[in-house]
Amino acid sequence: MDDLAARSASARFSVRELIEEAQREAFMRRRVYPNQVRAGRLSQKDADHRIDLMEAIITRLTRTAGAGE
Repeated sequence: MDDLAARSASARFSVRELIEEAQREAFMRRRVYPNQVRAGRLSQKDADHRIDLMEAIITRLTRTAGAGE
């Protein structure tokens, strides 16, 4: 996705919608990743890292929402 397309896509959604979607994704990761780790498809380190990344996205977007939208 090029820069213009990314800006256009991100402008379609409010920060609140992005936060809610990120929260759903974090919830899903916490439910699905343990099975992925047990099955050997994902390391615990990678699972923890990816969940932490999603939580960081939620935190960043929440700060953004408090500052502007």
